[in-house]
Amino acid sequence: MARAVRELTLRGVPIWLLRQYLEQLGARESEPARPGATDPDGVVRPDAVMSGEGWTVAWRTESRTMHPRLPTRIEEHYFTFTAASEDELESLLERFMLKAQRGGG
Repeated sequence: MARAVRELTLRGVPIWLLRQYLEQLGARESEPARPGATDPDGVVRPDAVMSGEGWTVAWRTESRTMHPRLPTRIEEHYFTFTAASEDELESLLERFMLKAQRGGG
């Protein structure tokens, strides 16, 4: 059976808070964080990888300028969630997004 994969982009939420939400869902760091690291062939590695029971999430974060004339920047987080089945992935994402979308953390 093929594993289910879903990509998700979030912005404006601190990564420490998103990491905390993942930990509350049972994830633990499974690879050391390497922000900005690339392989010799130029492939950008994820900033971090965490695993829970039957699922994995990898992400990288980029800081973007919000307006060319202002120094304001916003973080964009690019997540890739993988689970054993589509049902498990849907359940995981539903629980994660309940936390990630609520105001005030």
